Amino acid sequence: MKTSKRTTGVIALEALAFVAADETELGRFLGLSGLSPETLRASAGSPDTLRAVFEYVMGHEPTAKAFAEAHGYAPEDLWRTAHELGVRP
Repeated sequence: MKTSKRTTGVIALEALAFVAADETELGRFLGLSGLSPETLRASAGSPDTLRAVFEYVMGHEPTAKAFAEAHGYAPEDLWRTAHELGVRP
């Protein structure tokens, strides 16, 4: 489990980078969130944006699994982070 060395904010930023690195995921996130690429860039570090990105990741099981596998997180790590960010299941 990696989270002992990672803060909630770092994990959320990793999720943002994960989504932004994949054209399909980014397009889906932007479409669902209503954000423009410019708005996402300008607000990338804000708590609201990080919460929205993490809610997106957690709301799509294949994305959550791919993110967890890519970064070595267990499912409970993602749920803890979601809880700390205020993401509702």
